[in-house]
Amino acid sequence: MATIASDRICSRSQLRSAQTELIKAATYLAARHYHGALAGNVSLRVSSGHILCTRHGADKGALTADDLVITDLDGNKVSGEGPPTSELNMHRAAYQAREDVNGVIHAHPPTATAFAAASMPLDSLQLPEMLVFLGPVALVPYATPGTQQLADALCQYVHNYDAFLLENHGALTVGRTVREAALRMELLEHNAQTTLHLRQLGTPYRLSKEQLEPLLKYRKIMDPLGG
Repeated sequence: MATIASDRICSRSQLRSAQTELIKAATYLAARHYHGALAGNVSLRVSSGHILCTRHGADKGALTADDLVITDLDGNKVSGEGPPTSELNMHRAAYQAREDVNGVIHAHPPTATAFAAASMPLDSLQLPEMLVFLGPVALVPYATPGTQQLADALCQYVHNYDAFLLENHGALTVGRTVREAALRMELLEHNAQTTLHLRQLGTPYRLSKEQLEPLLKYRKIMDPLGG
């Protein structure tokens, strides 16, 4: 991996740490079969204006540092072998919209992706744990994958959500770290699986406004995922 340009962005030790963190997150989700074949992409912020991301076509279950690319927030590649992920526009949009986002994951967890393909929102499950750890899930209207149109569609929701179903496409999560984004992706799939079972069993339990308020307050003031 080229380091001449990246040395001006972060130190070598910071880059190695970022590479290790990203590879761990991608491997964690690949082991859960959320990255079918070569699909999906992962990134993290390495400076105020640069991100480290998976290259196009990288195997998320067998990543090495050579599979990672640094780009600026305008989409220009700074270092690395091969082109960055084809979904770079979505990642850039999340980082540009929110300074608190330092990790972004796009994946295709099977049950959540089925809800996305069916244009069915995940808005009926109100388990306290899901509200605190994951928060509400947005359903982003369909746009062609990899396009600026999809990034623009995401921008309509990214300020108020941390988890997203991409209509007829897959899922995306953001976090203060890439680890937090990975945990939210797992929670999103767990939410989808539980919702599917719940709809087979009966009517979802709806929390009242009075029951919701302390949970949402806790989500704002605490650090439930150890961000």
